[in-house]
Amino acid sequence: MNGLADPGYHGYRALMLALFGTSGQPSGWRTSAACGGQDTELFFDASHPERAAEVCGGCPVREQCRTDQLAWERHGSAARRYSPAGFVGGLTGRERKAIHYPRSAARDE
Repeated sequence: MNGLADPGYHGYRALMLALFGTSGQPSGWRTSAACGGQDTELFFDASHPERAAEVCGGCPVREQCRTDQLAWERHGSAARRYSPAGFVGGLTGRERKAIHYPRSAARDE
């Protein structure tokens, strides 16, 4: 069977385009990320966010990661911004949601 005929190929290609743009490749900074090779479940374990924070804490590309993640959430569906999941770029989903939907000063008073 030709790889292009595999039904999963088109879904995979669409995902790569959504995540990484027309190149379909991750940003170059990702090869330097401290999370490379880590079990991804670590970053979605809401009961122990400190474990993910420890990995992100010393990451040399944390700012690039955070910037890319926030841009991806901002330019996607409202669901991405309203219900961000996981620990990415040194921020929890709740912290990223607060960036996307900051409270006005009047509400906080």
